[in-house]
Amino acid sequence: MESRRGRPPKEKKGLFAKDLSQLMYGFGDVPNPAPDTVNVLEEMVIDYITDMCIKASQVAGSRNKVRVEDFKFILRNDPKKLARVEELLYMSEDIKKARQSFDPREMEVAKGAGGVGESSKFEF
Repeated sequence: MESRRGRPPKEKKGLFAKDLSQLMYGFGDVPNPAPDTVNVLEEMVIDYITDMCIKASQVAGSRNKVRVEDFKFILRNDPKKLARVEELLYMSEDIKKARQSFDPREMEVAKGAGGVGESSKFEF
């Protein structure tokens, strides 16, 4: 059995099923949508991701390495998707900076001083 694009069926069927069911419910479907519907939607998502990756690799050309800019180039005519990609990249960078500024030794000091994880006693 082959998918509609002529590729062999994916062995990771059901990889997105739980997330897609929750998204469908969030957009107004029943709490437990029909498995057939989820499977069709999952196939569409996998086809879309695969197509985007193929297009990005074509844009990359002889470079043999796909970059984020290749995906941005593909989405240049879809301002909503491009804006969402840029927003997610910004948030990812913001989270990375926040993690770098986090010092695990500070947490150990706070725990030892009656901070996080220990109950503090106050006297009045």
